[in-house]
Amino acid sequence: HVFLGGNALPERWRGRDQFVILETGFGLGTNFLATWQAWRADPGRPRRLHYVSVEKHPLAAEDLVAGSTELRVLAIELASRWPLPLPGLHRLEFDDGRVVLTLALADARELMPQLVLGADAIYLDGFAPDRNPEMWEPALLKAAAHCARPEATLATWCTARPVRDALQAAGFEVELRQGFGHKRQMLAARYAPRYVVRRHEPPAAYVGARRAAIVGAGLAGAACADALARRGWQVDVIERGGTVAAGASSLPWGLLHPQFSIDDNILARLSRAGVAASRRALDRVAPDGDAAGQRVWRETGIFQQAADTDEAERWSTALEPWPREFAIARDAASATDALGLAPRGDGLWWPDGRVVSAARWCAVLLGDPNIRLQLGTEVASASTNPDGWSLAAADGHAIAKAPVLIAASAFDAPRLLSLSTTLNTVRGRITHLAPAPFSALKAPTSGDGYLLRAPDGSVSIGATYETPLDLDPGGALDEERATASNVARLARLLADAPAASPVGTFDGLRCVARDRLPLAGAAADEALAWQQAERLKGAHFEDLPRRAGVFACFALGSRGLTLAALLGELIACRIEGEPLPIERDLAAALDPARFLLRELRTGRSRALQAARPAPAQ
Repeated sequence: HVFLGGNALPERWRGRDQFVILETGFGLGTNFLATWQAWRADPGRPRRLHYVSVEKHPLAAEDLVAGSTELRVLAIELASRWPLPLPGLHRLEFDDGRVVLTLALADARELMPQLVLGADAIYLDGFAPDRNPEMWEPALLKAAAHCARPEATLATWCTARPVRDALQAAGFEVELRQGFGHKRQMLAARYAPRYVVRRHEPPAAYVGARRAAIVGAGLAGAACADALARRGWQVDVIERGGTVAAGASSLPWGLLHPQFSIDDNILARLSRAGVAASRRALDRVAPDGDAAGQRVWRETGIFQQAADTDEAERWSTALEPWPREFAIARDAASATDALGLAPRGDGLWWPDGRVVSAARWCAVLLGDPNIRLQLGTEVASASTNPDGWSLAAADGHAIAKAPVLIAASAFDAPRLLSLSTTLNTVRGRITHLAPAPFSALKAPTSGDGYLLRAPDGSVSIGATYETPLDLDPGGALDEERATASNVARLARLLADAPAASPVGTFDGLRCVARDRLPLAGAAADEALAWQQAERLKGAHFEDLPRRAGVFACFALGSRGLTLAALLGELIACRIEGEPLPIERDLAAALDPARFLLRELRTGRSRALQAARPAPAQ
């Protein structure tokens, strides 16, 4: 009654493509389960329901089931997908992805301002203000208001005067209504500020034809295509090579596990979110193989070795508050049983670590019937038309037209998007070894490189990370030296390394940005930004001019397996106006305009800096 009725649901969501609900205090999940049940029962339900809930102290999965009676069937399904209690955002999908629960696990005061979403309805369901005052602080209610779309509604059982006053100050029109059960009154509100109370509006739902053109059929482009196709989009994927995964994405086998840092830095948080997204995407592929019976992944666990005993001890101490299901500190002796061969040093055991074929996964991602592939086709130009974007070949013939364009073509993407982004070319080579001496190897190990035995029995060690060719052409290794460099890693990974016989090489060129993070998000209009440079000196990301309908997803470097699925979801959410799957600061770290923003803040572009005369000697 309080939350569905207080927000006029299900009436308000009828006829919509998407509907977004924001909640404070997930608890047993009763409100989510009731909303999910109402969505299922309503023939006029929205095509996609997003439910975002902030919870500082998540319960165990079994508690969700024990606390539910009427909604037990749904509670069991929720419990089956329940994530580990790790900080950050956790995305759970139900009913073929049409109901999406995003659990934001952290202190609401810290995490609410980090949410990027446009809420149509808000449930305020924390403990009473006298028991949990931080959940009702004006700053938190203001942060919730910043997420509210125009005419969004809000409901809560709390009618305390300070809460009403704070909501009114945040832009809500508040009214008291008849309560439910032992509550004499409840509060309902509508977001209708009398004056401007926020600098930027929250994301609005996409309106337009659901067609997209994606340039590039590597992991980045494939993940974007898959994310949109699963939302019902018609997607053209254009690839200049003769096959999908023609570049570095043709990696035969690689490792999937998070990056761990003692301070839980940006990269650690991104990799944790990325691995979770990759696992969800891979779980849609049968473990025993794709449609052709080729194995795409295997869960093996992975042992990551520390650089030395001091680092291993620091990892062990830092991991104490984390669930053992996430990672376990192990010494070399205890890791030997899991690996089958004795590792050189101590480190971390990733129980959910997987071995993944990038090339096969890429092909699977592009297998949706809503995706049309155009191979051996090079895009020479992208120009606007009344309905969006037109892609053309060098001879002028049309390749594709769509309202949305995504550049996922690695080194060629800046040209297509008219971006001044500097990219580095980093060569990576993997050495394939005769498998017989490694028949006892049960799981991969990483550290100074990695050693793996793939599901098909092949054994690989790598990978080189050679000096960027465009910065130091002499830094490249010849094949003999690259092979020797990889084989030498065996002695640094295994305590008693067997003799190795190289039998082949995988060679790929990584596309890497200056800060080694991908570029994923809406493309900036750099020319217009520099025309407005004076106004944009103190700009936020939301202030920058963007090219309508144009998005970037490239420069994944050596993190394609880890981040591609997450970035595909991020791009799809940006396009659709859905809640982002990662926090605001993580999205900012990936924003294609981050280098432009830094230059605008200093008032000097790279082009201007390059034009300055060299200092006198």
